[in-house]
Amino acid sequence: MGRDPQGYGSGWWAALSADRRDRRAGAAARANARRGYLLAPKGEGKVIWFKAGGTAESVLLACELLGALREKRLDVRLALTFERDDADIIEPRVRGLRKIGLGYGPGDRPAAVARVMERLSPFGLILVDTAPRPNLLKAASAAGTHVVAFNTAPGAVAVEAAYPVDAAQASAWIDAGLADAVAEPVDPLALFVEAQADTTLHSLVAAGQDDLKLWWWHGPDTERADFVRRWRASTLAADSVLFVSGDAFNVAVADLRISAWDRSALPPGRVVALDDSRWTAAVASAVDAGYLGTPQRRVYWQALAGNSAFCVAPTHPLADAPLPVAADADAVLRDWSMLREAPAAARQRGDAGRRRFWDERRHAKQVMDEFLQRAFDW
Repeated sequence: MGRDPQGYGSGWWAALSADRRDRRAGAAARANARRGYLLAPKGEGKVIWFKAGGTAESVLLACELLGALREKRLDVRLALTFERDDADIIEPRVRGLRKIGLGYGPGDRPAAVARVMERLSPFGLILVDTAPRPNLLKAASAAGTHVVAFNTAPGAVAVEAAYPVDAAQASAWIDAGLADAVAEPVDPLALFVEAQADTTLHSLVAAGQDDLKLWWWHGPDTERADFVRRWRASTLAADSVLFVSGDAFNVAVADLRISAWDRSALPPGRVVALDDSRWTAAVASAVDAGYLGTPQRRVYWQALAGNSAFCVAPTHPLADAPLPVAADADAVLRDWSMLREAPAAARQRGDAGRRRFWDERRHAKQVMDEFLQRAFDW
């Protein structure tokens, strides 16, 4: 059994430790929810429960699925639970929706599962990019609840339908034989990025500097400072600006936060921290080239939608054509140096990436329509 620091599994000690930690931190609502003390959404109608996990992408996908189903079905109540609260993601996507309830979710202790099943009495349960909790799945099966797994690996209990995110997950579901239906693998996050971004960022940054180049490095915090140091020492820094971003972001390596930028031109050699995700689409469209070193799928699809030339880390889960692999910082810098001297190659790579994005987006739309029809037919 893996570690469960947030206490959402079935282990009693992990749940107790997380409960105590939350209460000491003043997060009693999260502790109570973990024990199953949830309130059903107000209003009339059966409940469909979207159960997200502990990542930003899981919460984002759950919100988008909930919103899409609300447009399809007005007769039901919709519940959304999560293991991390991302207000910037959740609030704008649920604003104005009626007959919904949201908050932290339950753990998988038997008492918590029994309590939440009694309180919500869901006739539909959508697992969204989260761990397949065995006690919850057993309880849902016993209650006759429709269960669908979206971007979620198989557990030990059968579900009505699985919507895998990639070929490996699809194979796992087929081999396990635990889904009545397994959809074609596709990443639905391709539907929820900006396909047409504002292209004025480059002109603002490079005002009066016709030859200024823009680069974007998105990677782990442990590698960021070293890359910035290498970039500053390279010939690229003499005529370009570098944007940096990633998880657990440390802005100490940057000269400027984009959230504090006054839209004035930037001189060559500047490092800009992309600390506001609302700028991601604009940066993806403005840069001459970039690097993706962490596995956020939403960033990947936004990068490809931007029509710029990217390379990826060897460990990236989407390290496939049309993006080449860069093994280390020096390889990234060599790739960017090559693209600086070969703009036609950069355009060709960017075009190939954008075609890949649109292929995934069209496929995701088909799978999404099938899911919504399934939920409509319940």
